[in-house]
Amino acid sequence: MSEKEIWKDIEGYEGAFQVSSFGRVRSLPRIDALGHHRKGILRKQGNVHDGYLQVALEHNGNKAVYLVHRLVAAAFIPNPNGYATVNHKDENPSNNRAENLEWCTMLYNNMYNGRNKRVAKALERPINVITSSGHHYFFSSQKKASEILGLNDGHVSACLHGKLKHHHGFSFEFAV
Repeated sequence: MSEKEIWKDIEGYEGAFQVSSFGRVRSLPRIDALGHHRKGILRKQGNVHDGYLQVALEHNGNKAVYLVHRLVAAAFIPNPNGYATVNHKDENPSNNRAENLEWCTMLYNNMYNGRNKRVAKALERPINVITSSGHHYFFSSQKKASEILGLNDGHVSACLHGKLKHHHGFSFEFAV
């Protein structure tokens, strides 16, 4: 038995764009401002970061970029509590099917499926801190190095992941 794809108008873009229960977005057939007939097409979705998908919509002067999972949730998932956050149940941010989404609190989303434990474990990995003079200092974790040296943990992480070269004169590498 195959599941049927359901299409619904996107709020604010009624009659121009629709979102589907499968996480796809399409424009509807229309006559443009110059009187030309335009076919409806599937809209391209771009990767924002970490697999989250976005789509650009424009109609009657309304022009904006939207996260696809939020469009799907708004159209298909009841939100009686007025939650502001959408969770991907399978933790795959590219899977925007309606059955994979749920409205929730930010706290629930952050705690979902052991995310905090995974982040904490990543922060426990031993690292080397290298001074500008080339001396290496071993720390049992990124968190410990940040605390002892009085550094911003986010900047240390950015250095470890190649997004920054230095932070307060130090460079960083994961210990082997």
